[in-house]
Amino acid sequence: MGALVGIALNTFRESVRQPFYYLLMTAGVAALVITMWLPLFTFYANTDMYKELGLSFVLHVVLLGGLLAAATGVAREVEGKTAQTVLAKPLGRWQFIVGKYLGTMGAVTVAATVLGVVFVACVYYRVGLDAGVLERALVRGGVGRQVEAFRARQVNQSLTVLPGLVLVLLQVGVLAALGTALSARFSVGASVALSLAAFVVGHLTVFLDGAVGMAGGVVSRLAQGLLAVVPFLEIFNINQKLSHVMLTPLEAGSPGAAEWAAVWAYVGWAAVYAVVYATVAIAAGVMLFRRRSLS
Repeated sequence: MGALVGIALNTFRESVRQPFYYLLMTAGVAALVITMWLPLFTFYANTDMYKELGLSFVLHVVLLGGLLAAATGVAREVEGKTAQTVLAKPLGRWQFIVGKYLGTMGAVTVAATVLGVVFVACVYYRVGLDAGVLERALVRGGVGRQVEAFRARQVNQSLTVLPGLVLVLLQVGVLAALGTALSARFSVGASVALSLAAFVVGHLTVFLDGAVGMAGGVVSRLAQGLLAVVPFLEIFNINQKLSHVMLTPLEAGSPGAAEWAAVWAYVGWAAVYAVVYATVAIAAGVMLFRRRSLS
């Protein structure tokens, strides 16, 4: 267990010390803050559009950092002959793979948390920016229920992005597991290319499945087998619901509060899928790495 923790911590440190990591974080924070001030021309739905846009920003920033770290982690160690030195110690290959994955996910979690905190704060402030002139005047000069209702709306809108942020982390966790498994067998370039392809195909599975079914023959069976291996990533995409449906976490008993509970139940099932897929992917990565020559 100590060796596993050591690999995970070392991978985490290597990931967060990379200049690219801080560049991505800075770009993500800047994009969230700058977009918060921009008019989105959506006819009184600017906050809704900003939430959907912000969740996409967070996903792509965290995904890019996590996927590159996962898809290059093991392959870089093998190609640089570092893996030979590490595995010369009393360390199993499965510990090496699992430790790499856990370390990568540690860096991903930190990035998602930082961007998530900034995003929640920006959504809270965006509600105030999008309020009408009359509403802002009433809130400034009003007391009691007027101010309380407006603040509650700001908090409700901010909280509704939390399930989306959790789903971002789950989606990146699935892709990082696949990237780690690919890195255990293929070169750095091939692992990155295949991981990015899995991201694209994983979001198009619904459309591709129908097209493949119409093809028929051996090609259809091979393509269906390939699609079965690629994760179904659309399960982690409920941005439309989180952005354009009025959820009210603070108002117990309201229809919006009931939908809020249903959203979290959905996130729970998505988490089960993510854990199962990541476990299978890492197990496959361990088997692939055991057959890989380090010389």
